[in-house]
Amino acid sequence: MVPRLQTDILDAPLKFGYHPVSMKEANSIVLDKPGKTSHDSPSSFRVIVLLHTVSKILERVVASRLSLIARSLNLVHHNQCVRRMDSP
Repeated sequence: MVPRLQTDILDAPLKFGYHPVSMKEANSIVLDKPGKTSHDSPSSFRVIVLLHTVSKILERVVASRLSLIARSLNLVHHNQCVRRMDSP
């Protein structure tokens, strides 16, 4: 069971159409790609972006709701793969 505070936090941005700046912030880590001898080019690096947990949860909630709406309105072609709510 999800505590009421969490559902309030997730519903507010959806209800008001406002995504707080604090939920848009992320940490980026730049890693050297293995096997690259020269690091003169941006393609020699891999950037990993770490979003805050609340933003990840909100993103998943929105994606699930949009998927449900798209399926209910038959907006998805039968050959397209759409993530189902009951699948992990």
